[in-house]
Amino acid sequence: MKAAIIIFITLCLISGQVLCFSVFGCTGGSLMFKCMYKKESKTNDQHKVKYFCRDRSCKMGISTDVQSRWVYNRRFALYDDENSRFFTVFIRNLSREDYGDYTCGNNQTWNHYVTLVVSKGSRCGKSAIRDGYLGQKKITFRCEYEEKFKTHTKVFYRLNEDPVHVLKSSRSSQSSEEKFSLSDSHKDHFTVTIRDISAADGGVYLCGVERDESDHRPSETSITHITFIKEIQLNVYGQTSVQVQAYSSKSVFITCKFPQKFKGNKKFIQKDPSQEKTFVEEQNQWVHHDKVHMYDDSSEGRLKVFISDLTAADEATYRCGVNIPDHDLFTEIKLTVNQVDNFPASSKASAIIGESVKLTCNFPEKHDETFTHICKENKEKICESISSSEKKRFEFSAGPAGVFTVSISNVSVRDAGVYWCGAETRDTHLTSVSLTNQHQLTLTMVGREGDSSEIKCPFDENHSTEIKHLYKGECLTKDALHIIQSDEAHVNNPKISLKDETELNLFTVTLSDLRAEDAGIYWCAVEEAFNLPIELMIVLKDALFTHEASVGGSVSISCKNVRTQTQRLFCRGDQPNICVRDGVRVSSDTRTNGRFSLTDETSAGVFTVNISNLTEEDSGKYWCAEETSGSFVFTEVHLNVTQVSSVIVVVSVGLILLAVCLMLMLLKIKYSCKHGIMSSSDRRETGDHEMVQDSDPTSTPLYSTVQLPTIPSDSQNPLYSSVQLPTIPSDSQNPLYSSVQLPTIPSDSQNPLYSSVQLPTIPSDSQNPLYSSVQLPTIPSDRVLYTSVSFQKHEESLSDATVSFSKNEIHSDYASVKHSNTPNYTYH
Repeated sequence: MKAAIIIFITLCLISGQVLCFSVFGCTGGSLMFKCMYKKESKTNDQHKVKYFCRDRSCKMGISTDVQSRWVYNRRFALYDDENSRFFTVFIRNLSREDYGDYTCGNNQTWNHYVTLVVSKGSRCGKSAIRDGYLGQKKITFRCEYEEKFKTHTKVFYRLNEDPVHVLKSSRSSQSSEEKFSLSDSHKDHFTVTIRDISAADGGVYLCGVERDESDHRPSETSITHITFIKEIQLNVYGQTSVQVQAYSSKSVFITCKFPQKFKGNKKFIQKDPSQEKTFVEEQNQWVHHDKVHMYDDSSEGRLKVFISDLTAADEATYRCGVNIPDHDLFTEIKLTVNQVDNFPASSKASAIIGESVKLTCNFPEKHDETFTHICKENKEKICESISSSEKKRFEFSAGPAGVFTVSISNVSVRDAGVYWCGAETRDTHLTSVSLTNQHQLTLTMVGREGDSSEIKCPFDENHSTEIKHLYKGECLTKDALHIIQSDEAHVNNPKISLKDETELNLFTVTLSDLRAEDAGIYWCAVEEAFNLPIELMIVLKDALFTHEASVGGSVSISCKNVRTQTQRLFCRGDQPNICVRDGVRVSSDTRTNGRFSLTDETSAGVFTVNISNLTEEDSGKYWCAEETSGSFVFTEVHLNVTQVSSVIVVVSVGLILLAVCLMLMLLKIKYSCKHGIMSSSDRRETGDHEMVQDSDPTSTPLYSTVQLPTIPSDSQNPLYSSVQLPTIPSDSQNPLYSSVQLPTIPSDSQNPLYSSVQLPTIPSDSQNPLYSSVQLPTIPSDRVLYTSVSFQKHEESLSDATVSFSKNEIHSDYASVKHSNTPNYTYH
């Protein structure tokens, strides 16, 4: 005998007397113990919250303030008996992770400390499923235990929502005619018999041993608990009735369950009790009668029923049953066919081999009453569940209310077909699936011009020796173009090769050196029966276009036509097949769509797509596509939309402001040239009248001097800067600088004024002196610098000007004035 691995819980009462005892269980099994009230607790203690928890948050455990009713929290249950001085804790399906410290008690005055240790026993934690049927005379259960418990009291316990029914082997009298009877071998097992099976007898039963902290038989004064070593699920079948809801034009799939002992008996379907039964004569294959398809699964003892294209005439009460001696065992199915539904019609989806695809499905019923389901049609167009070996590639995810998504990863050639998805409702006696969404999944291959592609055709095992064919065309007929067949000794076309792998039930055709004309839909066929199509899309080689554009602007994309008489379209998506299915923006049929427009330029052999009011979200991968009878050819386009640089905006604004300022300066210069130069003393003497001073530039030097006022009131008088031209040409290389005397007010000294003038290199130009005047602000804090320049009397032009701004100053940098045959004049 293997070493026993068990669970024990030690409880100690720390206040007053110390009470400790162990409670034993085993991994996979269950246990039940009593948490005794503290002796000193008041009589109203039973009205307080009771708990059994691992920590203060009670995330692992249970609590309740309800009396005389079982309360459940996942694997934990608690029953507070208002007529006794304890509450009962029940833990189901114990595991090693349950190891740890716990407490049980009330939420105010007392608690017990609990330590849980997890082990495993050789005959512990077993479970079984038993089937019974209404009217059955009796059913017997066998419960094994370890030999060391042969003298202990055995317990047969029923788990339900009401106080449990407990049957003990120590009971003084147990008549063989009673509903429940227990017989103990006092060696290694005991048996329990239930008679006259009714629907109410179905449920979960537990086989256990009553014990204390030792392995010896408990004494009369021992504090005992129950270690459950086996769990039995009893299913009772009979004349029960189940509601099944379906929808017009959709399908429904029903699986009827029967006791395993009847798996070899004949199954039947009966539409209304007044009609004859339709028996399933053959097992393990689909048979049909009118619209009803049936499958007798001998391995599981179940009858599968599939009804498609539902109409109002299919609404009825069906009997799904099995024929047994003396009477029939059946389940009534009340089928309701709703004539109105909001579910989408059949849809098409395409997937690239090796990639993933998503199918969107609907819930026809409440989420908490149904389970997500998907199935695939077989060659008889009956939707069967996905095999267990393939289910790992199917992932379900919840979406908005009433919607879920099924993702199929690593798509292969065998995934092509028609799928149905919907909601599954489970009952003790049957499972029904209301199928609401049909998806036709086709496979897409994307080949690039000049490369090769393999078209794989899988076939059923019973067709492995038949001749396979590959066709190309738009219809499921022999009128399609015949490409190749498996028994051809050689191929005249060097671009085509084949491989018939009968051991893999796979026929493979390789197309090399792909061209645009190879695009299209291909069909695999055997025995004049066509399989679902495989679509080959061609992406033109070396035809990638990249376009750069700015936010708010527009872009024109020219797409070349490689074939005539085609449907043109422009779409967006990472893959071509997704693009034409979900991402079409404009086409030959819809030439304008919001910001997108399409125009044909037939003579140039192109079509052009224009996108206006661009945003950054418009960046991405697009495709120019041509389609002829399901044959697609693509050109890949990348669009990158970026924000306009802020530097460009600032410079543009600055240039505009500079142009305005220079225009004003030119007007002032022309005005100054007409009226000459006026000194500050002359202005004071003449008032508002202007005076012109003549000078001889060859003999009289001009000095650049600025005299700032010493008192604020004088700051209203403009300051003038005069320039002395050199008498020697060689000296003209050295620019003359004007000096500025800063104001005596400290606040103004922060802003020195600089004025430089570069004189001409030609002496003849020296007859036209340049004047720079600076007018100081009347308010010291208003530090705006105004500069005026008088130019030559005749032609002037401006170039190479840049202006920079700050809060309190304006600086003019690198401004030049050009005159024909004369050098530039530069001022700062």
